[in-house]
Amino acid sequence: MKPQILHLMPNITDEKRWVAEITGEDPTFKLKRDFQPDGPEGVWEIYDGWYQIHGQATGVSPFNKEYVHVQNGRMLRHLNFRYVLAHLEDIKAAEPERMERMRQQIYTMLDEIKRKAPYQPVEEAMERQKEDCNMTDEPDQLLGAIAILKKRKDAMIKEYHKTFENYQEW
Repeated sequence: MKPQILHLMPNITDEKRWVAEITGEDPTFKLKRDFQPDGPEGVWEIYDGWYQIHGQATGVSPFNKEYVHVQNGRMLRHLNFRYVLAHLEDIKAAEPERMERMRQQIYTMLDEIKRKAPYQPVEEAMERQKEDCNMTDEPDQLLGAIAILKKRKDAMIKEYHKTFENYQEW
């Protein structure tokens, strides 16, 4: 479950960049897109699945709201809307695997926080977060947790150090 890393610069025509995973049906737009949070500025983790991508990657022709399919770490580009729509049942059937992948992403970030802020209250809090994550059956909540952790992880570690650095073993 190791992701491919995609570095995107803003598209030249509109100065935007984003990666959206296709996750199911949408009554208005036909395909539901879950916009993925980026890591450090302009870096996305791409897993096996279906995506719509917009932006510029160095050495690659621009992605212009382009549909792609990633399988076994290889990206098939320039897919048309009808082709993706024809695979909607496969996309929906992959939802349990996608949710498990998102849980693993969350666990990895929580473990990193525990490792970098090795205080018993932090460890207990991260374990509680894992339990909450296990009980979540809404993909939007998991994606939201990933976005928050990506944005706040480093700040959380600093805050924990500041809070606990003056305390001895709890």
